[in-house]
Amino acid sequence: MTVKVLYLNPLPDYVEGMRAAAPDDVELTILPLDADRSILLDAAAEADFIVSGIEVPEEVFRAAKRAKFIQYLSSGYGQLPKTTLDELGVPVAQMKTHSISVAEHAVTLMLTLLRRIPTTMPLMHERKWRPDLDETSYAELYQKTVGIVGFGNIGRWVGKIVRHGFDADVVYYDHAEIPLTVAELVGARPVELDELMRTADIVCVNVPYSPEARGLIGADELALMKPSALIINVGRGEIIDEAVLTECLREGRIGGAGLDVFEHEPLDPASELLRLDNVVCTPHMAGVGWENVQRRIATVWQNIDTVRRGGTPRGVITDVKRAP
Repeated sequence: MTVKVLYLNPLPDYVEGMRAAAPDDVELTILPLDADRSILLDAAAEADFIVSGIEVPEEVFRAAKRAKFIQYLSSGYGQLPKTTLDELGVPVAQMKTHSISVAEHAVTLMLTLLRRIPTTMPLMHERKWRPDLDETSYAELYQKTVGIVGFGNIGRWVGKIVRHGFDADVVYYDHAEIPLTVAELVGARPVELDELMRTADIVCVNVPYSPEARGLIGADELALMKPSALIINVGRGEIIDEAVLTECLREGRIGGAGLDVFEHEPLDPASELLRLDNVVCTPHMAGVGWENVQRRIATVWQNIDTVRRGGTPRGVITDVKRAP
């Protein structure tokens, strides 16, 4: 029997890989969001499975009455109509394959700031070779205290890298209870958020967006940081009060920031963050990487196969965990 899989709002880098990896008994339909709305709704209504890119309209999900499972291709799911998806009565899964890429990006931002690469490269373009080199302004990651805010998959990978690769002292804060065995494997210990902000040489934020997490790190928390400390954000921009952070960076109250996410995206080209020499900004690209594309494609078909066999897919975020 042919199984109908609908891939909505596809990313170009995934299309050929999705087609190549599709099982022989799958009829794969790929539709962009600018397709005629009636075509989108009809395709959703006929689909056995849906693979969803970002910003798919709620009405398209509502039309998916036959769907047994929906695979969302992003990790953060704050923009999904979760109440509607719960009402559909089918499991909806987020992607958890990007943790390695995001963690490596976080550590890259740490090293880039510690080694002052953003200020060094322009000087070389100006043909200036180590002018007035002040060694006291450069630092190592080795044996620093790294505080991880959000100890999920990404936070644990960051912890593994800095603990086992740089002999860092790793502390973490998470509102959820983390099994002690997990923390021990990483080599990390739990602390309250205030202690983390006060003691860490580098604060790494990996928290996904939720209304409760918005503004988790505000003026009071930033005021606790050491003047030399760095803050890295690869979670969501709304977690940190961006206006207060900018003020702290401008006034030198903290040492620097590496930011991949922002309160409003894309970041305004006029943003002061782009003009500060103690800030490194990247365009929400931490999860990007060819290896991650391959992992995501494999996860799509593995989860669909699991559901077809009556199992529970990985990464379910809805109240319904298994297909009826």
